[in-house]
Amino acid sequence: MELIYRAEFQGRFLLVSIEERGSKRILYLDALKSLAKEVDKEALKFLVKLQMCTARDPETVTFQRIEVPRRFADEALRLMEKTGRLIRKEVAQVAAVSEAEPKAPILSLTDFTGSFANLNHVKWEGDLLAAGYVRKTVGRSDYYCPTDKVKEALELLLAVGWQVEDAKGGAVHLSDTTVREEKGRIAIRGPIRGLLDPKLQMEGVWEGDTLYVKKSRISALQWLSKEEVRWDEKILELSKAVNLQDPLPASPPGELFRGELLPYQQKGVDWLCFLYKWGFSGLLADEMGLGKTVQVLAFLSRLGTNLPVLIVAPTSLLFNWRAEMKRFLPHHGAIEIISYTTLRLNESYYSQMAYEAIILDESNAIKTAATQTAQAACKLQGKFKVCLSGTPMENRPDELWSQFHFLMPDLLERNALAETVRRQVRPFLLRRKKEQVEIDLPEKVEQITWVEMHPEQQALYEAHQKGFRLEGAGSMQILEAILRLRQIACDPRLVGSDLVGAKIEQLKIDVSEAMEEGRKILVFSQFTSFLQLIRDAFPKALYLDGTLSVEARAEQVLRFQQDPNASLFLLSMKAAGVGLNLTAADYVLLLDPWWNEAVERQAIDRAHRIGQKKTVIVKRYLTPGSVEEKMLQLKAEKLKAADELLDSAIDEWTCVQWLQLLS
Repeated sequence: MELIYRAEFQGRFLLVSIEERGSKRILYLDALKSLAKEVDKEALKFLVKLQMCTARDPETVTFQRIEVPRRFADEALRLMEKTGRLIRKEVAQVAAVSEAEPKAPILSLTDFTGSFANLNHVKWEGDLLAAGYVRKTVGRSDYYCPTDKVKEALELLLAVGWQVEDAKGGAVHLSDTTVREEKGRIAIRGPIRGLLDPKLQMEGVWEGDTLYVKKSRISALQWLSKEEVRWDEKILELSKAVNLQDPLPASPPGELFRGELLPYQQKGVDWLCFLYKWGFSGLLADEMGLGKTVQVLAFLSRLGTNLPVLIVAPTSLLFNWRAEMKRFLPHHGAIEIISYTTLRLNESYYSQMAYEAIILDESNAIKTAATQTAQAACKLQGKFKVCLSGTPMENRPDELWSQFHFLMPDLLERNALAETVRRQVRPFLLRRKKEQVEIDLPEKVEQITWVEMHPEQQALYEAHQKGFRLEGAGSMQILEAILRLRQIACDPRLVGSDLVGAKIEQLKIDVSEAMEEGRKILVFSQFTSFLQLIRDAFPKALYLDGTLSVEARAEQVLRFQQDPNASLFLLSMKAAGVGLNLTAADYVLLLDPWWNEAVERQAIDRAHRIGQKKTVIVKRYLTPGSVEEKMLQLKAEKLKAADELLDSAIDEWTCVQWLQLLS
């Protein structure tokens, strides 16, 4: 058996087929090698190399149709003639065909990207080069266009009336691209890859002629033209919302919610509901003091499900969550609130539970992925997950990756470029600063931070409480007992113990977070001894109490107002309660409650006064189950001001009220 060669000119190509004499079987490369004789070697080497340049799979390439560009035609004919088995049409007939000029330009793409192409006649080459292609011979292609320029070039050529054919001979139309959801992924199909933006292609994976993009990467669809694509309506709606082209649907709190939301807080609830509807999760990263807790509770008030909700928070914030629940969502019984410690110690139990929603407060607790806490959180099973943090990234991008690994494990690559990370997390991270929401905020936002005592601190408190005898106690004895309990609630070291109080630990966290945001903070306490302990923790802090001279007071105030590096100012409640202008402050932190509401207001007004341009966040640190909580209750009942009580006779009613603080 032997090989025969057939050749004829068609347009700009010499078409060659290699056959087995007397057989109609398709010849693959291995069959070609077995039939070749010595005289075939040169011709086959030339033709096989030419055909393999454009083949996708060497194992399946055939040789029934080899398109030889005219510039190689003479050499191909010469080598095939040497075999003595060339069959071809008359050259005169071919020449007549080749001399006929086509009436319209046709660009034939030779690969699936659209970068390589041939032109049906050289007369239109100038226009092709002007569109962005260059003359470059690669395999069987005469022209080349960089992949990132293909879309622009083809759009121009089609707009001026050119016919464009894909590698299979089909007509190319820009409107052929379709987008729909398939098996949880977004499927994008088009006539050629080059019509899709390279940035979009980098977000997905090609499978045949379809680009598949993870649903979590839907923000990448911003690089698709909305007019030239046939969209699945559901995906188009989602894409517009994710890329902020359409406002999110309004989602008011459910009937169980007790409270009023500020406009920006309602937008936060709208965002959470949007994520929940589409099966995403998110990181609510509003600055400290903007009410992340109340936004979450308003969202939870809308959920109707048989599955429970799990809230995980630092131990020091558990009481705060329960208090906020009681205030805003008192009748929602399917919410469990636990600490990170409880989660870590009972990992196997919680990992087997199914939750409707999982909320991680102060989610920087899982910022290091290798920790047991982070690993335990990632094993939790929930339909919807939310992280809450005012400082989601403190030191390294890995901290953000770790939190999103919990939220949406398939979203971020571990070592992705910063710009890529920003683009990919943008739809799933909501962060508002005070300056951005100032128009919607009142001039002053007041909060209570409940700080639970450590077990040893609690035991000391209870021992002092039990040791006091109520029978026959006079007013001064009552005041003395209350004072000691208040000091223990602040910090046991104020009564001679070696124990460090929980308040100072919470204060360190809050002050550090505010400093990282570039904020200025006022810290007030009526106990100067407590301020001294805080001063030891923050040695660079400014300090003011009643012992400072007028000049020294003025110097400290001036530094705080004008020095951008003077971020923290520790002040005695009485010494700094009046006469100071401290409008550089963003935060006012009140470490212990005072009997007289007016005294606290005066301290707050050091920052909240004429000339203040920023919203002031006021935080009161209170210890639950202590005399401080009872003081708050009595003040709510309009207890007379402490200074009035001390300056006048203590009547029977007042003694009864004070005794309640000790009972």
